Amino acid sequence: IVKFRIRTKLILTYIFLILISLSILILAILWPLQKHYVSNVEKDLQRNAYLVSQIIHSYLNSEHEAGIDSRLKELEEKINARITIIKNTGEVLGETHKAVSLMENHANRPEVKTALAGQIGTAIRYSDTLDTNHLYVALPIIEQDMVQAVVRLSLPILSIQETIGLFRVTLLIGFIVAMLVAIAISILLARSFTKPIEEISDTTKKIAQGNLEEKIYTNSKDELTLLGQSINNMTKALKGHINEITTYNQSLEAILKHMASGVIVIDCLGTIKIINPEAEGIFGVKEQEVLGQPYHKVIRNYNLLENINKILNYDRWDTKIYEFSTFYPEKITLRASATPIVNNNKIEQIVIVFHDITTLRKLEKVKTDFVANASHELRTPVASIKGFAETLLDGALEDREVALRFVNIIDQEAQRLTRLIKDLLDLSRIEMKGQAIEKTSIDLKELLASSIAYLENQAQEKDISIFLEIDKEIQLQGNKEMLSLAFLNLIENGIKYTPTGGRIKVAAYPKNNNVLISFTDTGMGIPKEDSSRIFERFYRVNKARTQDIKGTGLGLSIVKHIVEEHQGQIEVQSEVGKGSKFIITLPALS
Repeated sequence: IVKFRIRTKLILTYIFLILISLSILILAILWPLQKHYVSNVEKDLQRNAYLVSQIIHSYLNSEHEAGIDSRLKELEEKINARITIIKNTGEVLGETHKAVSLMENHANRPEVKTALAGQIGTAIRYSDTLDTNHLYVALPIIEQDMVQAVVRLSLPILSIQETIGLFRVTLLIGFIVAMLVAIAISILLARSFTKPIEEISDTTKKIAQGNLEEKIYTNSKDELTLLGQSINNMTKALKGHINEITTYNQSLEAILKHMASGVIVIDCLGTIKIINPEAEGIFGVKEQEVLGQPYHKVIRNYNLLENINKILNYDRWDTKIYEFSTFYPEKITLRASATPIVNNNKIEQIVIVFHDITTLRKLEKVKTDFVANASHELRTPVASIKGFAETLLDGALEDREVALRFVNIIDQEAQRLTRLIKDLLDLSRIEMKGQAIEKTSIDLKELLASSIAYLENQAQEKDISIFLEIDKEIQLQGNKEMLSLAFLNLIENGIKYTPTGGRIKVAAYPKNNNVLISFTDTGMGIPKEDSSRIFERFYRVNKARTQDIKGTGLGLSIVKHIVEEHQGQIEVQSEVGKGSKFIITLPALS
């Protein structure tokens, strides 16, 4: 709290200095002036005494002494002072203020003593005759080297003091006027000095409140101008730093908001300071609910909590990585990395990043399963080829009938191996990332008809009828070769898993902005528990039921990838013993 403003301090300082200065000046003037005035009064009394002595000198004999008193009464009006004539014996010969007969001998008066000694006597003392203090000047009247009489003039001190008092009053009035003028000038000077400071103060308050566009302008040509320029430069630099920090914070906020990993930042006390939307989703919490709360209310994994506690307890200040699973709000696998932020050998915050590696772990499992399945599928035909080839080499070539049967089997297994390798290559090519497929306008009716015609002989061998149901010409935007492969796989699967004399219907029709293509057969159907997995690589429905049906187990996986490459979807509807229906949904040509 500011008790005294600078302006008040300056004014009080000015007034104090002026008061001291004027007081010293008055004392320096009054004392010499008073002394000078008294000296002048003494000189005037001396001159007047000399004049009186010249006038009275002729009366100083026994014949005329009686006329001295009356003569003095006349002179009093002109001189305006008390006049006393004293004989060298101390006898008073004349007095203007009292009857001579009442006057006592004055030989013992100090000024008279000095005058009787032949010198001018002066004294300021109390007058017993008039009961007041007087200034006395006594002048000897010398004749024939002897003091005949003394002329004494006096003025009451009161009249001198009144005159001096008048001087004092005049000086006091001058002092007061000078003080008032000085105060007015000091106020103006203080205001002229403090006004720029107040303007600077007001501007800095606005700057402190966040208005960085404010500038300080001063008309003074002194240090305040330099101060204003310094503050302006500081504000400009501060604005630049704030803009940088704001941009950085906005970038950081955008990164945290949109990054695929969850982030939680805690302080040295374990309080949550930041949590991004991804972390909210991972742990099923809301930002406003957990900010300011202990981190263990969000992170429920004991081992991860132990690692974080080790960092907080200065065990080790390196990044700790831990992998764990959560089961709420859904089961996911996370890899957490906790990194401390250390400042001045002290932990300020800990940044915990959570990477969702569920898909990665699933892909690793799929990869492992794929390798195992591919090895199994390749091992069977290779083992058959190798076994029959060894049998032939061991002597079976001599028996033509047996050799021919073994060679046919080797040929069939080689064809099976060729189909498997071809499907693997097709699947690998379709799954390649970063390569955009080449799309053209396709006549769907023509493409379906050609696919059916390609497999017509295979269907006739099992007496299976294939029907195409499409009302009008439908155009698609896609890769003709890839879509043909998908359609062929679905029709061929229908032929394989449909008993002799069955039916397959292929239909296509527009719906909203899409085209729906369905493949319906009257085959053995797919159990409900297998419906969600039939699009996996090498997956087969109940091998005991389908052991006589040859296939690689990759067809439906290839179909699914082709459909997804065309931004479409595929689903299956099936009932065991009645058949299956595969429905492909593709975007229509706009």
